[in-house]
Amino acid sequence: MAAPSKGQPEGLDKQKMKQILVPALAVAAIVILVGLVVYVSDSAAAPKMPSDKSNGTENDPDLKEMTAGVKYRDLKTGIGEACPPGAEVEVHYVGWLTDGTVFDSSRERNKTATFKLTEVVAGWGEGIPGMKPGGVRKLVIAPEKGYRNQEKGKIKPNSTLIFEVELVSIVPPKNPTMSDGSNGGTDDPGLKDMGEGLKYRDLKEGTGEPVAEGATITAHYTGWTVDGNVFDSSKTRGEPMTASLAGGLIKGWNKGIPGMKPGGIRKLVIPAALGYGAAGSGEKIPGGATLVFEIELIK
Repeated sequence: MAAPSKGQPEGLDKQKMKQILVPALAVAAIVILVGLVVYVSDSAAAPKMPSDKSNGTENDPDLKEMTAGVKYRDLKTGIGEACPPGAEVEVHYVGWLTDGTVFDSSRERNKTATFKLTEVVAGWGEGIPGMKPGGVRKLVIAPEKGYRNQEKGKIKPNSTLIFEVELVSIVPPKNPTMSDGSNGGTDDPGLKDMGEGLKYRDLKEGTGEPVAEGATITAHYTGWTVDGNVFDSSKTRGEPMTASLAGGLIKGWNKGIPGMKPGGIRKLVIPAALGYGAAGSGEKIPGGATLVFEIELIK
């Protein structure tokens, strides 16, 4: 048997190894790079999910319509009094676009935000009332209830907005505030006397035929006691009220609504004698209470 030949020069072995390994490493690097690009692309395209990892898209089948252009789904129900329309609230929130881009987040700043619902986009003003402290709600807001055709940083014109909002607390109001931010108190200098202690101020003039005495009306309303506590609101329920002014309502409504036109909004200050009298009503309206209403006449 022939003796084994001596090994080839070491440099040649290294050269062969380079020829084999370098292309292999290059291929591996390309594979890794492609994989990374795909991962990053997929991550960028992935829809943002709420904190409970549920459906975060605008096409979430569990969404319910709050009002035209505003849909919601409660991720967590809070406890206590429901948030009234126009309230001042303390919240945590995250907002994202339909492609998953986060455009704002109080969570990232680790600081809650406090503001009045009359000072934010209409979708928040309509979508947060009814929540209770500790509750978490997903909101999907159409452009007409958001920033419309305006551009706001990462928000392009006509963007649908998606939010997760946690209601931390409701800031106790000092006085009732109308939806236009105007004076809701009994000391409002713009009030006009209708007799018997009943006073009114039109926040918005409607159009068409004025309401006649005894007519049947459909209206949205919010009612406050003079200390600013909301005792009832059709807007919280998301459904207007239909009733006859010929009976079944307090006298302050029967006397204070005639003359309004569809689309109009009126503030009424109703003395106890034309409201619930000395007996009051339930736990929220004490005996002898003066009531403040904002009434929006639909038809």
